[in-house]
Amino acid sequence: MGATMDNPPPPTAPLSNRQVDTIRGQYHKFALIPMLEEHATWFDAGPVSIAVEARALGDSPERMVRGPSIHVFDATRSDEYLRFDVFGVVLHYHYIHNETNHNTLWGYDPDTNGPMIPWVVNALRDRLPTLLRRAGADRLAKDVEEQGWDTSVLPAVAAAATAALAPREDDMKRAKEGMDWMYRWKAAHPQFNTVGEGEY
Repeated sequence: MGATMDNPPPPTAPLSNRQVDTIRGQYHKFALIPMLEEHATWFDAGPVSIAVEARALGDSPERMVRGPSIHVFDATRSDEYLRFDVFGVVLHYHYIHNETNHNTLWGYDPDTNGPMIPWVVNALRDRLPTLLRRAGADRLAKDVEEQGWDTSVLPAVAAAATAALAPREDDMKRAKEGMDWMYRWKAAHPQFNTVGEGEY
């Protein structure tokens, strides 16, 4: 017999909100780990530059995830404003707030939106100024609106991102480099990948 108002389910211990399957606008008070540039391919596109990083993380073939991280920078490649992570169990993307070294994380729902890489390409093509403003990059968003940007790079961005999903001979080497880099970053930035209870 199912639970009712008169017959409620037995109480259970509350679950922590530190790990969630669906993430909607989660504000993180830490800087994201910088990309490993040796695993990235750059695409210059006028006022912005896009990097596709072939990421891998894990300590064994059975516990490894791989896929692209698509980074949107300004033309000088000095400041990153958007990041789309197409790997792991929970696909997601970030608005990067450079003035505070914080970021806002959003989960991606492939059941509703379809494969993430085409969605990213469409979002960049159709809504880049809006996305940049959400990251606090008002000046860059205005430059994109006034000058335009070279959207002809997007098919190559999609191709590089798709290639990053495929197995490679150096998967475990890249996975070890990625894990080592993450641990070094967290040692210097102990707040990385932590969320306080009730903060979102």
